Amino acid sequence: MILTFLLFKQEVIGFYIKFLMTSRIQKSIKNAKVNVIFYVVTAVLAFFSRKFFLDNLGTEFLGLSSTLGDILNLMNITELGIGTAVGVTLYKPLFDDDHSKIADIISVYGFLYSRIGVIIAGVSIILSCFFPLMFKDIDMPLGLVYFMFYSMVYGALLSYFVNYRQIILSASQNNYVIMYRYQTINVVKILLQIICSFFPYSYIWWIVMEIVAGTANSVFLYYSVKKRYPWLQTQIKLGKAKFQDYKDLWIKTKQIFVLKLSHLMFTGSINFFIGMLVSLPMVALYGNYNMVMAKITGFVDGLFIGMEASVGNMIAEGDKKKTLGVFFELLSIRYFLASLLSIVLYFTTPVFILVWLGEKYILDHCVLILLSLHVFFQQGRLTVDNFKNGYGLYSDVWAPIAEVVICVVLCVCLGKYFGLAGILVAFVISEFLIKMLWKPYFLFSRCFEVSVVMYYWPVWIKYIAIMGVVATATFFASNQLLHWVDSATWLGLVTYSLCIGSLVLILMAAMYWICDSHFRAFANHIKSFRK
Repeated sequence: MILTFLLFKQEVIGFYIKFLMTSRIQKSIKNAKVNVIFYVVTAVLAFFSRKFFLDNLGTEFLGLSSTLGDILNLMNITELGIGTAVGVTLYKPLFDDDHSKIADIISVYGFLYSRIGVIIAGVSIILSCFFPLMFKDIDMPLGLVYFMFYSMVYGALLSYFVNYRQIILSASQNNYVIMYRYQTINVVKILLQIICSFFPYSYIWWIVMEIVAGTANSVFLYYSVKKRYPWLQTQIKLGKAKFQDYKDLWIKTKQIFVLKLSHLMFTGSINFFIGMLVSLPMVALYGNYNMVMAKITGFVDGLFIGMEASVGNMIAEGDKKKTLGVFFELLSIRYFLASLLSIVLYFTTPVFILVWLGEKYILDHCVLILLSLHVFFQQGRLTVDNFKNGYGLYSDVWAPIAEVVICVVLCVCLGKYFGLAGILVAFVISEFLIKMLWKPYFLFSRCFEVSVVMYYWPVWIKYIAIMGVVATATFFASNQLLHWVDSATWLGLVTYSLCIGSLVLILMAAMYWICDSHFRAFANHIKSFRK
């Protein structure tokens, strides 16, 4: 009888774990589908709405909107780290279904966010006192500037005082709920703003739509959380009382703040160095390439939205062997996509720039190689980052600081003599040393507790070798293809891009399938899940 009970218990536990895995995969797929659909819709809508707004509202009004938005985003830097730290802290209680602890953590989150909201409100009031000096040369009433700014502040404060409960949706892999509500309201808002741009007092109506959209988003998110988690009762006063019980949350917050601030400095400084060490026109030329690559990589990133929460929930199960296996499967698909993107972008971006803007906007091939490497590193590192964040491993605060310091020193040394190529070399070297070398070692030594030399580096070198073989084969095929296709036309561009993309996809898939067992395991899991 006892044996029967133990067998039954084992079957129940096995079924439960399979259910959790299936649920996690379903949520990841749903998150990806919703994000990709809305990414395409909003990108197309942004392209067309920009034309209407420029024609009917003018460049000064849109410039004012962008400037005030940048000012507010700069103030929002005080939030860096809290949301991520709370999300990591929630993974274990969510797995254990500990309602009381979940409510306590989100209450603490609400308490911290309310303090940030008070700071932002105070700084906004002080800063707005200087608007008569900051915007003395514009041709719009100063009252309109205040109305627009405080409408933005109102939207930001809603996030800090009302929307903080949505963190449970992100941590539980229900990010698609946030995305669906927010982007639907955003699309409706933009369409209404386009219509209102033809009306008298169009400026006022445009701002009113921003206020209405922010309010509607808060209301819908509040009731979405209430419907899914009716037991969730949070209070800011409770969060203040419980704050001392979650000191580790505050430690993680400070660590993540340093990490994210360093990341912002790293990613946001390249235009500064190009403008200072090369020229401002070169900033525009680089911006054309960067915009094309950012749009494509942003689309791919949408496929993995919510992956960090999925990894965090899996880590909460405590099965290290299974976690390591999933890590290598996700690593294989990430490097597969990273190689695919970097190779295709290398061959197709110059052709796109030629047709889109003209030959004078095309950069040197060495610059293109460095940009492709940057894309490869940025995409390839994300699996390590997802697992590092899933484990709540943020104690290496020196690493991003070192990355910034290395990058700045190399930019000053190389940018002066080699121009844009030298600056990009500085960024690639600093990325390689910290993101490619240090972070995998830190993750494997602290969490997986296996040798990074024995387990990680042979796999990584294999992916580099596959990428090199495919890139070489594509180079020879591209030269032959250009003899048959007139790539200087839009039709030729589409034909050339489809041929190159298909060739790289087929070669990459074949080599990964033959050479990499982790890629085959991932593909087989997808097949079995679909069945």
